[in-house]
Amino acid sequence: MLGSNPVFTIAVIIFYVLGFLCAASAILRSRTPQGATAWVMALVTIPFFTVPLFLIFGRSKFLGYTIRRKIVDKKISKKLRVMQESIIQDEIAPKELHPLMNSLQMLCRPGFTTHNKIQLLVDGQQTYEAMLNDLENAQKYIIFQFYIFRADKIGRKFAEVLMRKARLGIKVNFLYDEIGTKMPDWFIEELKSAGVNVCHFNSLRGHGRFQANFRNHRKILIVDGKTAFLGGLNIGDDYLGLWATVGYWRDTHLRIEGPSVVATQIVHAKDWYWSQQVDLEADWTIRPTEGDANILVLPTGPADDKKTCLLAHIAMVNSAQKRLWIANPYLVPPESLLDAILLAALRGVDVRFIVPSFSDEWFVMNASQVYIARLLRHGVKIYRYEKGFLHQKVMLVDELFAVVGSANFDARSMFINFEITVIAQEAQFIADVQKMLLEDFNSSREVSLEEYTDLGLWKKISSRAANLLAPVL
Repeated sequence: MLGSNPVFTIAVIIFYVLGFLCAASAILRSRTPQGATAWVMALVTIPFFTVPLFLIFGRSKFLGYTIRRKIVDKKISKKLRVMQESIIQDEIAPKELHPLMNSLQMLCRPGFTTHNKIQLLVDGQQTYEAMLNDLENAQKYIIFQFYIFRADKIGRKFAEVLMRKARLGIKVNFLYDEIGTKMPDWFIEELKSAGVNVCHFNSLRGHGRFQANFRNHRKILIVDGKTAFLGGLNIGDDYLGLWATVGYWRDTHLRIEGPSVVATQIVHAKDWYWSQQVDLEADWTIRPTEGDANILVLPTGPADDKKTCLLAHIAMVNSAQKRLWIANPYLVPPESLLDAILLAALRGVDVRFIVPSFSDEWFVMNASQVYIARLLRHGVKIYRYEKGFLHQKVMLVDELFAVVGSANFDARSMFINFEITVIAQEAQFIADVQKMLLEDFNSSREVSLEEYTDLGLWKKISSRAANLLAPVL
């Protein structure tokens, strides 16, 4: 049959050769043995489908990024380095820290700072109202960085404030990820004509449109160096529950004040330099507040010397003695993180997950079924949120700390994306997070192991097949 069509025969041969070459590349460059195995199996068996996918998703390093990042760190302004050293001097004394906190400090500099205020923001309505209020009060500059920004009704509302402020002479920097954000050209030109400094992160630098990895998944808003917003929400009508196909969108964000704002600004300054090759013009004054929140701003990305995001999550899970509550939309964790969670359950920790009842990523949700079954077998409680779509990334560990950020429980967030996470110690904040999660549990349905053991044959096969690619999702 192959011989009857020479063109088809040549195409098949080319695809199989490319499949073997890509498989060799996967062996040499994949982050984990599991990831390499998944790619190799797929590339040598169905190269017609997986070779294009590997060219798009399979690259394990941001080409040239690590080297360029080191150059950026050297070129970053002297003033920025001085500010970072000043923040380090404001760190909590090591003797006051839980042993876990010492571990986290070694992963991230500057480490924990004290004299911060932190406010929990639940859902899009509350978050956007707080953001718009601070934007209206901006006097000097605005830093506006999001993975997704939609030119819809709420996007227009934010854009109008940004443009009005820019016309008043307030410096507005608008940084977006060009993979996550698809703004029309006329919208971008309208922002620029008003004086807004709009640019994208350059996630695709050096790769063209065939590179879909290494997204800047961070969501950061800073006003005058005095307040900052971080968390899981992007800007769009869907985050207000205005998309009929999605419904209510359950997400969580933070508003912070104090030295942690400057720590957040340092994260953005490096992203800004990567995009623009210029130093960030900002106020670097460190402003301790009367608050008593101890906060670590944890930026992570593919250029880290260590697997910072993964190691930080493993450390936090390992620290749990009584309670480990996690809410996350994408539950396909690396094996080492999954093992840490299972060990927590085995030592008697109350481990609970809240996950969506439906997902905007069907393939990922299907792959997660295998992990959920394993967790249930070890006594972990799984709840499916039924009030709407759950997108928050939240963790609560004992009475020790609470975590809110942009990182998902998947390989992409742990190894590839640029993420930002806030780890905070403050009694009131921890109580607020506990109350919030208890309300989420009440809006969820606890699932049983029988739901997974009684799955039909096709469902079991499809979930197992999807799970084979979990290390590369």
